Amino acid sequence: MKKKLSSYQRAQVNGASQQELILMCYRGAINYLNEANKSLEAGEVERFSEFLEKAHRVVFHLYTTLDMEKGGEIAEKLADLYSYIINQLYLLNATKNADIFNSVLKVLNNLKEGWEQLGREQPEPEEDSAITAETPQLATVQGASVSVQI
Repeated sequence: MKKKLSSYQRAQVNGASQQELILMCYRGAINYLNEANKSLEAGEVERFSEFLEKAHRVVFHLYTTLDMEKGGEIAEKLADLYSYIINQLYLLNATKNADIFNSVLKVLNNLKEGWEQLGREQPEPEEDSAITAETPQLATVQGASVSVQI
């Protein structure tokens, strides 16, 4: 069963647009954070750290795949936000502070909502469009506005 699910997930990722892949990353990070919080509430500190590490990996991947040259100012702002989130995740792991958890979750949800809104406003991108990718999995947006409230 696990093998079939893995094949299904690969097909889903391979057929997704770059924007959908970015949204999958945000949803995954948010899900991992929520699971980390549940684990902490249940007193499962080891599972908490495992889920936090998974969220960290997703955000780090988003950060390292930004195309700073093509993404311009938007990529720089996203890099700053990803860097902030990564630092907060380290702090969260050390302190288990609920305020830090809520702050990180709020930033990720705002970013996700911004990308969702972008998808409703723009037609599907062509090869030479405002959405460019350094890797097939992730993209940066040039000329789009993503507002984030912390």
